Amino acid sequence: MLRSIVGLRHTVLSRCSSSVAKTSPPAHNATLHRTGDQREVTQMDILEERIKNRTETREMKIQGQTINWAYRSEMVNKLDLDKDHRRIWVAFSLIILLGFGSFVWVKSSVVLGRRDEMEQREKIRRELNLQGADRKKIGVVDN
Repeated sequence: MLRSIVGLRHTVLSRCSSSVAKTSPPAHNATLHRTGDQREVTQMDILEERIKNRTETREMKIQGQTINWAYRSEMVNKLDLDKDHRRIWVAFSLIILLGFGSFVWVKSSVVLGRRDEMEQREKIRRELNLQGADRKKIGVVDN
């Protein structure tokens, strides 16, 4: 079973590498060499350096036509497409602030209007000296 997996992996890797056109390896980077007081170069340092210096072009041949292609993440980084989301979040923030502000304004105007009506009813009740059940029968009518 293990031999079949290794054989399959070798087949897949050889097929994948045939579709990617490799260029010469990048020049030797002097920043990877460490002095005695610095830490040793790790595998992650080497991988990060390869990612930074990736100069390979990806090509596929389909029916005799050569097509250059790139990963989506590379295109997004190259064209700075991630930065446009900031505008969307700013727009959402403005909509939320305007909605909350309008809600507070409408709610406060309704509360103040009800308070004014209640004060007018109380003023009329005091003028007429109403008491008991008769106090509840009076109201303000706007024409």
